[in-house]
Amino acid sequence: MKKVLIALICFLVFEKSFAQKKFPIIPIPTQIIPLSGEFLVSKNTVIQDFTKSDAVKTALIPLQNKIVEGIGVPLKNSNLASSKSTIQIRLNNQIVNPEAYEMEIKPAQITIKAKTSAGVFYAVQSLIQIMSPAAKNTLSIPSATIIDSPRFPYRGMMLDVSRHFMPLDFLKKYIDELARLKINRFHWHLSDGQAFRFESKKYPLLHYAKSSKWPTNEGFYTQEEMKSLVKYAQDRAITIIPEIDVPGHSEALLEAYPEYGCVDSLGNTFKLQAEMCPNDKTIAFVKNILDEVMEVFPSKDIHIGGDEASKANWKNCPVCKKRMMDLNLTHVDELQSKFISSLDQYIKDKGRKMIGWDEIMEGGLAPNATVMAWRGSEHGATAAKIKHQVIMSPTSHCYFDYYQSDNPNEPKAFNGYINLERIYSFEPLPSELTEEEKSYILGAQANLWTEQVATGSHAEYMTFPRALALAEVAWSNPNQKSFSEFLTRLPAYLSGLSQRKVNFAKHFYEIKSSIVQDPDRSLKVVLTANNNNLPLYYTLDGTSPTINSPIYQGPISIKKASILKVASVMNNEMVDETISELTINKASGVPVTLSEAPSKYYNKGGNQALTNGVLGSSRRFNDSEWLGWSRAGVEANLDLSMSEIISNITLRFFHQPSSWVWMPKKVEIWGSTDGVNYSILKEELMTIPNKEGAADVSIQIPQREIRYLKAKVESGGLIPENNPGAGTQSWFFVDEISVN
Repeated sequence: MKKVLIALICFLVFEKSFAQKKFPIIPIPTQIIPLSGEFLVSKNTVIQDFTKSDAVKTALIPLQNKIVEGIGVPLKNSNLASSKSTIQIRLNNQIVNPEAYEMEIKPAQITIKAKTSAGVFYAVQSLIQIMSPAAKNTLSIPSATIIDSPRFPYRGMMLDVSRHFMPLDFLKKYIDELARLKINRFHWHLSDGQAFRFESKKYPLLHYAKSSKWPTNEGFYTQEEMKSLVKYAQDRAITIIPEIDVPGHSEALLEAYPEYGCVDSLGNTFKLQAEMCPNDKTIAFVKNILDEVMEVFPSKDIHIGGDEASKANWKNCPVCKKRMMDLNLTHVDELQSKFISSLDQYIKDKGRKMIGWDEIMEGGLAPNATVMAWRGSEHGATAAKIKHQVIMSPTSHCYFDYYQSDNPNEPKAFNGYINLERIYSFEPLPSELTEEEKSYILGAQANLWTEQVATGSHAEYMTFPRALALAEVAWSNPNQKSFSEFLTRLPAYLSGLSQRKVNFAKHFYEIKSSIVQDPDRSLKVVLTANNNNLPLYYTLDGTSPTINSPIYQGPISIKKASILKVASVMNNEMVDETISELTINKASGVPVTLSEAPSKYYNKGGNQALTNGVLGSSRRFNDSEWLGWSRAGVEANLDLSMSEIISNITLRFFHQPSSWVWMPKKVEIWGSTDGVNYSILKEELMTIPNKEGAADVSIQIPQREIRYLKAKVESGGLIPENNPGAGTQSWFFVDEISVN
């Protein structure tokens, strides 16, 4: 019996490994059963479409295009039984899920069965991924039975075109790539504080408006252009969900039509307005816009935003105060709830369904609303518990405007951090929900906000390959998922992206370095990577590694200041290059204790990030080296392990008021020989830098022999007026503490 069991286990392991190599499909199908042999596509192959469906005919276009690319001629269509090499397409109502498909690949015939044209389209996408060139003018497809069905009905990607306008040709290319991944919703964020990209026939000033905070407007989409993109997406099994963001994020809208903003006690509109006034006149105005939106977009779902309305003006607006009295409301959150509920009912009466960001729950959730949970999965869980449909889109896993690598040369992004593995680990179903409550979770969506993303090429870089991980989260059975196995299927897909000239980021393997100190005060760098034991190549002179560079075989000894670059290989190309600027000083590697722990959001490197000899990025503060606090101050204690003569302490701080991060107000340096009795060595008042980014502060002290050091950092205090976050406690960030 033991021998039988071992043989079975070995067979299953072999079968999975075999399937990985021969069927590198992303997202991974529900079931792949490899069979012997292969199907060869040649000019003699015939497509037999028995469906008589125009939609299925459209779904087969990508297959024909791929075959023309591979063998030079399109396949003939014939339902006659004479051909010995056929690809048969049939619709089968016994298949339950409308997006599922079944595909049998044998040496003489491929059979695709699906309930709808969407299922046929997804079968085609899987088939294309496993095609490879064979003999001259032929394509090879390994034999197998593939049974596949999506885990969630909603698999989405949001692109913000308000902050930066994206041309229609790029949007088509973007939609093509989403469709290949079986993503079936394109959430089109058409309006925000910066611009209103939807052409309104009733309110033509909207799409020419410019926010005072963003005084450019690169263009808008005409209604005919939007209709054409809707059709383009439909042909690729994608529904476009439009978003017109109200009542907040309305600066541009209110520049065009200030009469829909709040007024002061004298009846004058407030100078600074970010949200519309939630009165009957405004509601009628928004309904008129929604009429036009619903005329252009046939989507069942209509997104109205509803997020981040500060409501500050509502508290001082006499119109809002009177409305609250008339409606017997006690809090301005209820004003937003009434506003959103009226739109919810209007959209329902039109036969559609409203989606809003999770702030629409504040003050009471509109009866028919779907909640898009972005501030955390817990908001989605709350909505599901009260039987509202939910789309999970939390910042913790799904924000593609965040950095995806610690590489200091990454293009500017928001200061969060979401790498490929982080997305892949996302579980849209909160464990605390019952099975019934989980049924309200429709699926998952990633979001790309474009404040920092001005071009289509940059948008591609931020989206891919992270969208591949999202696609597998939303489509595949979680029991089949394995990140290391996903990485084995990734190279084949990336080759396709390269061929299609998609600008994807080359961050896959998470190369990490840790620092240990030698007794002679030199450092040793230990490297790890999630790259399935592929070699790591490195240099110490700042040049990029190549396959001729040294291969990492053990800890790297660092005896002088160096720039360490490390990279791995995928598809014969160097990828995942990491850069570490290393410094050697009397504090390198020494232990550090802190009086206050850093924020859990900015503590990736732990206390030792302050003395590990690795300098953090000069352009961003969310890498592994920067530690951040939103407190009055912190005290760092260093034990140099022996008495040293010192004359200089250098601390690195970060200054970025646009992100609420300010230079500290003051630093005090204290010293001791016994770790008990300390004396102050220097008090240094900080000056505000002229530009944002890292700032080195060198503090000269009278030459002293000491062993123990204290660096007391006093926060910059409350943020000054006329700055983001004015009146709140500023953040401060500290990186390396160097002692010489």
